[in-house]
Amino acid sequence: YSQVLSAVVIRSLYYTIVTPFVIEDWIGAIAMFLLAWLSGVGVGLVFFSVKPWFPGFIGIASMVYARANMIASGKMFLATSLPPKMLAMFDWNPLFHCIDQARGFIFINYNPHHTDWHYALWVGLVLLTIGLMGEFYTRRHASISWGARR
Repeated sequence: YSQVLSAVVIRSLYYTIVTPFVIEDWIGAIAMFLLAWLSGVGVGLVFFSVKPWFPGFIGIASMVYARANMIASGKMFLATSLPPKMLAMFDWNPLFHCIDQARGFIFINYNPHHTDWHYALWVGLVLLTIGLMGEFYTRRHASISWGARR
């Protein structure tokens, strides 16, 4: 909610104060925003379902994943300008695909031919499914007394 509100406020302020701009395909851009959110929910649910089993490790792993995701998200560079060796380093990240595809929907002269939104969709759905199965299993088998202290 707060991220959507922030995006709307920033874009509205930029449009009114700096200069009007045109987003070529609003529906596609919003769809990529929601797809990035879906993949983030899937990753978060997987971490959440494993946390009672390995609380210390998951804290570190989620921090490492968040930092790696920030670097490998593709916010700072264009996927079409990357050499194949560098592209292979970032291709695992569904957020990389969502950001690049969103650029294709927003800018008229950008053609995202190295990424595919289907990859982000499938990764998000698989992670969501694994996370829900893990959460179901954890709720049945995890004990509240694991976190109790004397």
